[in-house]
Amino acid sequence: MEILKSFGIQPTLLLAQIVNFLIILYLLKRFFYKPIVKILEDRKKRIEESLQNAKTIEEKLQMTEEETKKIIEQARANTQSLIDDAKNEARRITDEATSEGRKLIEAAKLEAKSQIEAQRIQMQRQLEKQTLNLVITVVRKILGKSIKNTQRQQLTAEAVSEISRKVQ
Repeated sequence: MEILKSFGIQPTLLLAQIVNFLIILYLLKRFFYKPIVKILEDRKKRIEESLQNAKTIEEKLQMTEEETKKIIEQARANTQSLIDDAKNEARRITDEATSEGRKLIEAAKLEAKSQIEAQRIQMQRQLEKQTLNLVITVVRKILGKSIKNTQRQQLTAEAVSEISRKVQ
């Protein structure tokens, strides 16, 4: 005790301060520490739940992004396939139209050739008839003056038959 006195400490005051400290400690522990610890524990749980929710949301976001990428790639592939199909269909239609056009042109050519040939033959026949008529007229005029009627008919018939043979 002398040591305490030498330091200026009074034992009764020290004991009173220790008792006061224990009472305050008990009161703090009973009324303040438990609610504060409970609030801190609740807060800690909420933070852990928030972190867990954030991880879950991040995982879902990652999965959604991957699914979106897959969907976009599939849409691109489908789009490219549709474009290729459309190009092939357009090419096929163009080829068919070209082929049909060529067939129509060939048919028109053949029709024109046959019409031209028919007109040529008809004109040739008309020309032959006109020539024959002209020859007959000329022969009649020439023969009519100098040859008898029977000779004239005979020469005319011979000329007509010869001209007919050459024409055919």
